[in-house]
Amino acid sequence: MLGGLIEANVKARQDRRSDFESLKARVGIRVEDIDESITLEFKGGSLAVSNGLKRNRDLTIRTDADTVMTLSNLAIGPFGMPVYVDGVGRTVVQRLLTGKLKIDGMLTHVPTLNKVTRVFSVR
Repeated sequence: MLGGLIEANVKARQDRRSDFESLKARVGIRVEDIDESITLEFKGGSLAVSNGLKRNRDLTIRTDADTVMTLSNLAIGPFGMPVYVDGVGRTVVQRLLTGKLKIDGMLTHVPTLNKVTRVFSVR
C-alpha cells in the first residue's frame, strides 16, 4: 500500500520526484496494532519494499495504522518543511509526545526524515 502511495506521489508532483530521486535511506515501519512491519529501501530513484524490519535502518517508525495514514496527510509548507500547526500536524505532534508515534533515528537523520515525509505526503 505504501509503495503505491509513494509511486502516485512521485508521478504526480515534480518536487516529490526530486526528493525521491535524491533519497538514499532504509526506513522501517512497524504497524503495532496489525502486527506488520516493512522496510522501504530508497536507492536514489528506486524503491525496494520488503516484509519485516531489515538491519541497518536509518529511520524506524513505530505506530498504529491510523497514525501511518495521518502521516500521509501532513501538509508540506514553505521550504519543503512539514506543517505541524494545522489539525493533522498537531495530531502528529501529540502522538509523538504521548509515545503513540515513535521515530527511531529522528534526531540524527532530520533531512532524511523530511524527505521521507514529503514523499509520503499526499498534500
